[in-house]
Amino acid sequence: MLHISLSADKIIQIGHNFYLTNTVLATWVTMITLIFFAGLATFFLKKEKNNYLVLGSKIFVNFFYNFINGVTENPKLTWLILPLIATLFVYITTANWLGLVPGFIGVFVIQTKEGAIPIFKSINADLNTTFSMAITSIILLKITSSKFPESKDYLSNGINKFVHFIIIFFEDLSEMTRIISLSFRLTGNIFAGEVLLLVLAFISPYFIPVPFMFLEFFIGLFQALVFSVLILIFVKW
Repeated sequence: MLHISLSADKIIQIGHNFYLTNTVLATWVTMITLIFFAGLATFFLKKEKNNYLVLGSKIFVNFFYNFINGVTENPKLTWLILPLIATLFVYITTANWLGLVPGFIGVFVIQTKEGAIPIFKSINADLNTTFSMAITSIILLKITSSKFPESKDYLSNGINKFVHFIIIFFEDLSEMTRIISLSFRLTGNIFAGEVLLLVLAFISPYFIPVPFMFLEFFIGLFQALVFSVLILIFVKW
């Protein structure tokens, strides 16, 4: 049976202290997949070919623009944060769905003392990945939204300096709790689904995992939407 671990497994050692883990390799596969389809859509768009990929891309961008603008109620701010929110959704969804491709996790393995370790691992099942996405997204959003004074009305000029310090302290504390909750929510859901599918595939690799794969398909999409929407909502907080 495969070696199941919450943390990423070391696959390739480079030097004495640097390792490539299975989540890093899966990240490269995810990036290559997204770059390929993005380049293909751009190529068809320049050729003015309205195929399903181009039309789907236009519908996707239009939907997310209207959705984000409904939250921010500021078209200029919407255009600034649209690339981040849309990219997060596409990236997380693609990574989750790649983990459901038959053989992506369980076929390519290396043998170690702990057992068979998969070369690829769902990147969102690694807390390092989700934590880095959460903290980077919130920092970028805070930098972006700081250009719009109306988003910080509670810090008016008439506030006492001590009260101002208290507000800043609790605001920073809330930011940390948001980062932690975002990271653990996504990692916990994806890791649980990955373990479930691996155990079921070990018991019966042909029939039992199929309905659960369809379930995980929608869960992967839903979790990507939840992560993106929560990041978006934090702009208004």
